[in-house]
Amino acid sequence: ARAFAVVASALGIHSLLPFLKAVCQSKKSWQARHTGIKIIQQIAILMGCAILPHLRALVQIIEHGLQDEQSKVRTITALALAALAEAACPYGIESFDSVLRPLWKGIKTHRGKTLAAFLKAIGYVIPLMDSNYANYYTKEVMGVLIREFSTADEEMKKIVLKVVKQCVATDGVEAEYVKKEVLPEFSRHFWVRRMALERRNYQQLVETTVEIANKVGGATIV
Repeated sequence: ARAFAVVASALGIHSLLPFLKAVCQSKKSWQARHTGIKIIQQIAILMGCAILPHLRALVQIIEHGLQDEQSKVRTITALALAALAEAACPYGIESFDSVLRPLWKGIKTHRGKTLAAFLKAIGYVIPLMDSNYANYYTKEVMGVLIREFSTADEEMKKIVLKVVKQCVATDGVEAEYVKKEVLPEFSRHFWVRRMALERRNYQQLVETTVEIANKVGGATIV
């Protein structure tokens, strides 16, 4: 997948689009679909904002993967969408219109690694929205995030912290809402001794707490 991403950066994304479409929509092999979608993820990581002229086409090529029968394909599709949204930021929300519904449906039905990937995608898509939509979708996703605050899975914790940070930092998300709905549960689950001593996650915990403080005021956090 990385080798193909390098080829795409050399030849131009447009020259690989027909090939990517064929591979990502392969009916014979889910591994082919998985690899094709991973190529698009690697292109986004490698090329950054250079994907913008092709963003809509790339999203359309992989959107069906969110409802694939194979959970590994659903997971890599969500991760690829996260990479595309991160590369496009702060532009391109209109290109993600077709995947918003499947993403929100997915966070209500999936668990484990697939849920983590869907949450990661949502975390990168919300900052692209205008303030009214960002406020609405943050409230929609926050219920799932708060539920996952108590997870024992370290990778899930890291993603939950990142998504909370992204949602809180987005224009349109109100300070009062964060103070009442997010902060009490966040403090109860994350500001505990074990979490503060944990090397893998403490940096993300600090960054998320700083972002919440920026929104609700430092005095509240103290």
